[in-house]
This record gives sequence, C-alpha cells and structure tokens, in this order.
Amino acid sequence: MEFTFRWFGPKDPAKINHIRQVGVTGIVTSLNHIKYGEKWTDYEIKKRKKIINEVKNSKELKLKWSVAESLPVHNDIKSRSGKYKYYIDQYKDSLVNLSKNKIKTICYNFMPLIDWVRTDLNYKLENNVIALKYDHLKMCAFEKFILKIKDAEKRYTKNQIIKAKEIYKKMKNSEKQSLKKSLLGGLAANDRKFSINELKYEIDKFKEINHTDLRNNLKSFLIEIFPILREHQIKYCIHPDDPPYNIFGLPRIMSNENDIKYLTSIFKHENNGITLCTGSLGVDKKNNIEIIIKKYGKYINFIHLRNIKRDNNSKNFYESDHLDGDINMVNIIKLILKEEKIRERNNRPFNIPMRPDHGHTIIYDQDKIIIPGYSLLGRMKGLAELKGIIKALN
Repeated sequence: MEFTFRWFGPKDPAKINHIRQVGVTGIVTSLNHIKYGEKWTDYEIKKRKKIINEVKNSKELKLKWSVAESLPVHNDIKSRSGKYKYYIDQYKDSLVNLSKNKIKTICYNFMPLIDWVRTDLNYKLENNVIALKYDHLKMCAFEKFILKIKDAEKRYTKNQIIKAKEIYKKMKNSEKQSLKKSLLGGLAANDRKFSINELKYEIDKFKEINHTDLRNNLKSFLIEIFPILREHQIKYCIHPDDPPYNIFGLPRIMSNENDIKYLTSIFKHENNGITLCTGSLGVDKKNNIEIIIKKYGKYINFIHLRNIKRDNNSKNFYESDHLDGDINMVNIIKLILKEEKIRERNNRPFNIPMRPDHGHTIIYDQDKIIIPGYSLLGRMKGLAELKGIIKALN
C-alpha cells in the first residue's frame, strides 16, 4: 500500500512539514477554496502541488499529491436539474486538469446535500480521548426540533421522538451549536455549508427523487465522464455513504454490496472503481467487508481504514481505535495485500493509496483548535498501528 495522509490545505492546523514526519509519501487533498461546482484550473492545481512538493530542508521527505479527495459533484448533477449540464462540463475540465498534473486517483461521493454525518464531535471515551459519534436520537432531535421538518414522523417512532425531545431539552446551547455545525455541512470535506432555511429548501427540492432516480442520475453522470476516465487513465473511486442510512429522508445509493454491484456493472472497468472505507461500510453489520474485497477487489482504487463500535440496539456508533472495534482490521488488511499481489502478478499498478481515516483527539491536540476527526496525533497513532499489521503480515 501507498501510505498517504489527508491534508486540507494551507489553513489546515496540521502543517505539511509536520505530516512529512509521520511516515507517509502521499498527500490526499482537495481545492475546497474553489467555489462549489466550478472547475479546478490548471493554475490552482499547480499551486497546491508546489506547496506539497516543496522541500525547504534537503533532509526532509519529499511528498506528492497522490489523491484528489473530493472533487465535488454538484447537487444539480445528483438531482439532474438546474444547471447540471454546466456543472458536468466544469467537472470534465477538472478531471482533465488533474490528469495533466499527474493526479490520477480521484475520490468522489454521490450523497445528496450533506455527505458524511456525525452528531457528536466531542464524545469522550473511558480513557478521556475524544471521538466522533453518530446518535440517531440526536439526529431525530435536529430534524424535529431544529429543522422542524414536518414529515420527520415517517422516519422515527413516537417513542424515539419523545426521547429525542427529552435529549434536546437537556442539551446546552454549546451542544446545540455543535449539532448544528455537524449537520449543516460543517464537517471537514463536506462540499457545502447550509443555513437552516437553505437546508430545508434543498431537502424539499430533493424530495421527489427516490433511490432508483438517484441511481439513474449516477449512471447518467458516469456515462458522461467515462470517456475522459479511460482516455486519461483516471482511477475514479466513489466513497460509500457515511453513515449507510437515509439522511433527512433522502436516498443513499452506495451503502452495501448490492450498491457496489450496481455501480461496477455500469462500466466493468477498473477506472470506474470504489473507495474502500471500512468505517462507512462497517456501520451496517449486514455488510461483510471481507466478502466485498474478495468479490470487488479489482475495483478498489483508494482505501480509508478506520474502525467503529456499533450499538447493537440502535443505529448509534462511535469511532474506535483503528485496531479495536467491530471490524476485523487484520483480516481486511490481509485481503488487501492479497489483492495487491494479484495485481502485481498481472503487471498492473498494485500500490493502492491508503490513508488512516480519522483519529481520536489525543494528548496535546486536545488543547488545540483542530478539525474534528483529524487530529494529527490521533491519525499518526492509527497509521503506526496499521503499518505494524502490514509489516507483520508481509
């Protein structure tokens, strides 16, 4: 595997020179300062590459921009409405510009409006480390008592709504603000931030789109861009839904093996691939990640390794240590290494980019302003654990 690390650009509290010290060779980044849906120009891509490649001290490790995550797919494309044709043209230009700059692995998602969601950004574990958590009753409280969505009763039982109301009444203002930040698109890598009214408006726009519609819109989008993916040998990889549940009553279409089967059937070609995110898929205990790797290994173009602890009696989960959760990380890494050996024997590029996904906020990072889930120290710890497993298996 190629060891990589997520970096959110010059404003990221984790500095590029610090990342050089953690034992990776690749950077995973995006140009999130560019207006949502507009093309990534050759100039802006080169500018970011220069920062990543620049080495001020000859003894420092030279890094490269390995993966673009995420190149955002505009919601007009996902709903196939509004200016979707314009945004597809912008997207095509971005793909070509990235390829010309030798950035060939591109991660994206097709989650409507808000992509990854957590309700608790400061969930304390027994040893006082801070983790990210998803609490379904807090999600209910947000929909029912903050967004005030009228059809929330369709997604929650009467008992859940009663409990959610009790939770909401006990929440401090700071906790409510944190919940709003998370669920209005305020987490790292979300494509866009919303106000309460904006989100309600956008949810209403998407309400007529069902699971089949969204699938068909993804297929239409891939048909549009696939010639570019093939011509430029771009390893395109969709990120699974996170969590793999419908959010705000809107459909999600990349949550399980059946969804992966559909995606890979559109074009049975490695350029139309997936991001294997163990944490996203692992939230649903029905997902057998090991079987998914065995059946769809050749389509894995990018890997996110993280672990979770599920609540067996609800949809709740929190992010655990990388090697201490409900996912058997050792078996998963073993299968990934096996897939890489198959590729090597078939004279295919075999070093799949992998990043330690998220990390607990630990030690000195608890006293700093950090991006939730992206503690430098927490991810460095996770990377060390994962590299230890890889070394032992090799």
